[in-house]
Amino acid sequence: MAGDAKDFRMQEIHTPSAFEGALWAAMGITDARTIFHAPPGCSINQHVNVLVNDWTAELYSTNLSYADVMQGAEDKLEEVVHKVIKKDPTAIIVITAPSVEVTQDDVEGVANKVGFQNTVIVRPPIGGTATDGKDAALLKLLDIMQTEADTLPNSVNLIGPTYSTFNWMADVCELKRMLAGIGVTVNTVMTAGATIEEIQRAPRAGLNVCMYPFDCGVEVAKEMEKRFGMPYMDDILPIGFESSARWLEKIAGFFSLSDTAFVREEMQSAINFARSNMFFTVTFEMSAALSFDNNNTYAVGISEFFAAEAGVTNVLCSVSSDQAAERVKEVCGRVLVSPTIEEKGEAFVATAPMAIFGNFYDKKISMDQGFQNFIFADIPTIGYLSTENCPFMGFRGAKYLIQSLVNEVYMGIFLETKGEMTGPISTGAVPWDIAAEEALMKVSEMIPHFVRSTAVKKLHQVAEQTAKERGSNVTVGIIQEVSDKYTPTKFKAKFSAVFEDNGESSPEPAAEDDEEIPVDSLAFGMPWEDDAKQMLELVPSPFRQAAVSGTEDYARDHGYEKITGSIVEAFRKELGM
Repeated sequence: MAGDAKDFRMQEIHTPSAFEGALWAAMGITDARTIFHAPPGCSINQHVNVLVNDWTAELYSTNLSYADVMQGAEDKLEEVVHKVIKKDPTAIIVITAPSVEVTQDDVEGVANKVGFQNTVIVRPPIGGTATDGKDAALLKLLDIMQTEADTLPNSVNLIGPTYSTFNWMADVCELKRMLAGIGVTVNTVMTAGATIEEIQRAPRAGLNVCMYPFDCGVEVAKEMEKRFGMPYMDDILPIGFESSARWLEKIAGFFSLSDTAFVREEMQSAINFARSNMFFTVTFEMSAALSFDNNNTYAVGISEFFAAEAGVTNVLCSVSSDQAAERVKEVCGRVLVSPTIEEKGEAFVATAPMAIFGNFYDKKISMDQGFQNFIFADIPTIGYLSTENCPFMGFRGAKYLIQSLVNEVYMGIFLETKGEMTGPISTGAVPWDIAAEEALMKVSEMIPHFVRSTAVKKLHQVAEQTAKERGSNVTVGIIQEVSDKYTPTKFKAKFSAVFEDNGESSPEPAAEDDEEIPVDSLAFGMPWEDDAKQMLELVPSPFRQAAVSGTEDYARDHGYEKITGSIVEAFRKELGM
């Protein structure tokens, strides 16, 4: 019955535990079989996780009863191990649940009694995080590694990708492509998609590379350096064009290889991507909220890429570690560490991002607050299809991040406006004071054109809702209140004149950038004729230096020694302008 319907409401955000992290690291090894020594409730939840994400993994469980937990369950574990051996696995990995850790079952004794050669036992720390569990599993895998063979030339291990690492497959594929471009091979991926033989030969690589150092892998890299004398690299995140180039340059330098030709080709591709799409004219007006509670590495890398290269304003970033929070606060307006649902919802409203990156919880929270532009970028996703074609890391990852952001925002604008960029202020449902209508129109003139319709619609809806709740008309005071609360910080100072004048005078629309950059102050690398320089006056101030650089690159590519008006015009036509 309609009267019995209830809204779906989340009560809390699930924080993955250490035993989940250990399971995700173990189940990614394709020819091993994982036994979860746990009660049925725990194992059922993990089976559901496998099914939802469409993993090709087999997970076995001892399905311990209350009596088993109280009295010990070594016999039950032994029985399941024998059953799994009949499946002819290359290795068996036993993960213990917290309840087993309390009763202290002799799991090692069972393994010794059965005598299966490659048996790995992982005891995740009680109360630990997913990172703790992943690190515990990775460290235990060192026990089956082999060190007799010689080091493979120009080879690396990629440490960190596990099941339930968002986009791991695409990231690995892109980094393998980049490494192949400079003559470096990937020996082992630890652990998603790897075989036991690949895990065993991991010590043969010349260098360990931590892909997700803010999430897991650094501890095992340190231990492998101690045991096997293997150096590791964890200080550069290959997210964004510049960082991907530096990441590749450092690895090439380690192996005394040249990366110049490949990096030059990739960076030229990035320049062509920027030229052909003119995405900077869009991204420099955008703001984003990055909610990466389960991937701190993405939070750090993407926020720095957006701020340093794409010009996107990071108004909010949510992470789960203090280390990541300390790093991202340099480039984010507001940083949250493991926030509650209420804290996230309030932060979304307060920062008013144009797009939100996050997981299923974030999607629901943002929808409840009226936000439409959303990009899945973290777990849980609930049936999200992921392939090797859409990385976040590497050169192609940088392009994909920009593509996703720009397309999502533009599509949102089109759907909300149905092609119309202007429309009436009031619907007639709530009376508006004349001064309030004038104030909102003045505010709208100060908002960049391509986001104007979406922003004004939001302000209009909230203003009428506020007036309804107060039983009044929409007043200038209400417009000032909602403008202050629901617009990005970068615009708030521009709105003050509207409310100081209280609607009596109309301020001039604010420029897209407060600081005018004179053409004569630009850095020129080639001679420019006067008529060519005059054409730069038509370029918005923030983009003039980029226009100079782009035009000069075009001229060099076509063999010109100086810039004339006709060359500027030819370059503009190539860009489709």
